[in-house]
Amino acid sequence: MNKLIWVVDSPFSRSIKWLMLQREMDHSEHLLTWDTLKSDRLLLEHNPKLQVPTLITKEEVLSDSLLIILRLLGHDWHRTTDAKLFRLGDCDFEATLIFLFRANLLERQFGPSQESDFMREAGVTNYQKSVDVLLDHLLVNTGKVEVNVGLVLVFSMILIARFIGQSDALHDYRFEELLQLNDALTADPYYQQLTQNYTGHKGQQWPFFLVA
Repeated sequence: MNKLIWVVDSPFSRSIKWLMLQREMDHSEHLLTWDTLKSDRLLLEHNPKLQVPTLITKEEVLSDSLLIILRLLGHDWHRTTDAKLFRLGDCDFEATLIFLFRANLLERQFGPSQESDFMREAGVTNYQKSVDVLLDHLLVNTGKVEVNVGLVLVFSMILIARFIGQSDALHDYRFEELLQLNDALTADPYYQQLTQNYTGHKGQQWPFFLVA
């Protein structure tokens, strides 16, 4: 049987878990937290880089979310808008999270400083640019949004950025338009299944929906 090793608060894990639910792919799961991931024997055995998600099948081990998607959706997926959404999350929104995590880490360790302010400002600027690309170029009609794996990834990263951003310039940015994406995911039965099964799970900190 297929086995998915994942962490609820990993946006890449969330997107792959959603995809497997959406495709009704028979699988068991090995659910970790960020703390247990570091010493988990099964993950270490199959992925020495200790990355999630990792998908174990009868034929192979896939230890990268992009490779898992290509395995499940086929190589024509890279031509779709959803693939562009995935890359926006994988590159641009991930850079946003790195800036914001580093800003928070610097503040916790040394207090507010020029360095932490610089990191936070860079994160906010990168977030706004990424949201502009999302709404002005990739999802021009937010009233008709098709939920797929790339959107789940991007939306998860938006949620995390808003949660850790500590900035009104980030938190309020194009919020009403993002709410339409929130509505699309709220109505998706597989995203509903994801949230119902894993909200409140041990280690889960990042939300599944937008909060004003």
